[in-house]
Amino acid sequence: MFGVLLDRFGPMRPILSTMALAIVGILLMLLLVRPLASVWMICVGYIAYMVGCSMAYANTMTAGMSVIPASMQPDGNAMFSTFQQLAGAVGTTVMSICLGVAQAGHSITADKAAFAAAMQRGGHVTFIVLLVVFLGAFLANIRAFAARRTA
Repeated sequence: MFGVLLDRFGPMRPILSTMALAIVGILLMLLLVRPLASVWMICVGYIAYMVGCSMAYANTMTAGMSVIPASMQPDGNAMFSTFQQLAGAVGTTVMSICLGVAQAGHSITADKAAFAAAMQRGGHVTFIVLLVVFLGAFLANIRAFAARRTA
């Protein structure tokens, strides 16, 4: 579906719209991390986030690969794959640190309510960090597309 949009309108619309979908998913999850939140609403946020991420990545990779010479495309593909794995590892580490810092000093066996509150705070922090990263990437893409238009 978004590949058709990429072919029809170029990379800007599909990349920015799918990144916006991912941002909406992050906002939904951020707002819904609370006690007794509906699992289905959290799932809707997660689905929006994952669809947005996967489509934005696929379109970004397609747009990026289209500007390099055919002889360099295997190297470009390797670079995208390497950076995707690196970003996943760094992202997992940063989110784990946020949750770990929030849990520090709270034991699930000692006080379950305090531990649950600490986990909730950690969840909020992780979604805020994720939101900041995605907003930064969104703004960087806007700037890149604007620079491309003026060039």
